[in-house]
Amino acid sequence: MNKNAFLKSCRVALIPILLAGCATPLPPAPGSAASKLIFLNDLSDIALGDLRAVPVNDFMTVEAEFINNSSSYTSFQYRFQWRDRSGMEAGNEESWKVLNLSPSQAQRIKGIATSKKATDFKIELKENN
Repeated sequence: MNKNAFLKSCRVALIPILLAGCATPLPPAPGSAASKLIFLNDLSDIALGDLRAVPVNDFMTVEAEFINNSSSYTSFQYRFQWRDRSGMEAGNEESWKVLNLSPSQAQRIKGIATSKKATDFKIELKENN
């Protein structure tokens, strides 16, 4: 095989590998725990552990566990978005809260809906600047 034929076969072989690296990940399944998170920045070292939602005295209450999978301290902000049965905002917009995590630390957060009409939620996360 001559040099030009070899280089051409290498380029053709590399195209699927390069395209695979550009593929976008599939969105989380509707109703899954991952579908409840909205990442506004890259927080790839933060993972969701346990997630529970139950009504308490007619107010939706959510408990979520976040895990720092990195070997360094990390800090991020979060807030809950509360929605009614039709997906519309229910109650008041919440303020951002800060969560600081040590390396490999897991921490639970808790949110209580600001309206009895809330039947669903999302948790927004962003870098702490």
